[in-house]
Amino acid sequence: MININNAVQFQHLIWDRIMKSASVVVDATCGNGHDLLYLAERAQSECHLYGIDIQEQAVSASRELLASKKLQSNVTITFLHNSHDIALHQEIKENTIDLIIFNLGYLPGGDHSIITRPHNTIEALNNAFPKLAKDGIITIVAYPGTPEGMEEKEALHKYISQLDQAKYNVCHWHPINQANNPPELYLIQNDNSHN
Repeated sequence: MININNAVQFQHLIWDRIMKSASVVVDATCGNGHDLLYLAERAQSECHLYGIDIQEQAVSASRELLASKKLQSNVTITFLHNSHDIALHQEIKENTIDLIIFNLGYLPGGDHSIITRPHNTIEALNNAFPKLAKDGIITIVAYPGTPEGMEEKEALHKYISQLDQAKYNVCHWHPINQANNPPELYLIQNDNSHN
């Protein structure tokens, strides 16, 4: 049973559904690799996953974690050491991505001064939208528990609230009886039903 107050766990309900048929999946902030591992373990045959991180330490940790697990041999993973906005624009050649995930903030156990920044995250989204598959989904976990995290969450909220509703379904999930501004989840779905 998932904890519905936990944004990271709650998004698994969405991921589990998408991973049944996803061909290309991007973890735009792979960190220590736990989300990427979750996705890789649920990937179908021939699925290709990308793990992106701006920190070499994170890419190494993710690579080691996934290498230590027994995954399906025909599920492939590419690691990209880059900023997510640049990687999505320049390094991912596929034009149809089924799922893109962002886990904002800093690397757990890493340097807390290296954090995701609102302008990079918004630019990454701008670069992701043209590649998002029909009915493809972007999930974003934001961490408003720190001043920097709150600033990023507010910038993100403002930006995605203004996305064209004829093109995207945008939802915001957050716990309402928890102390200390717990993580919040944003979902963006490419809605081609109007096309």
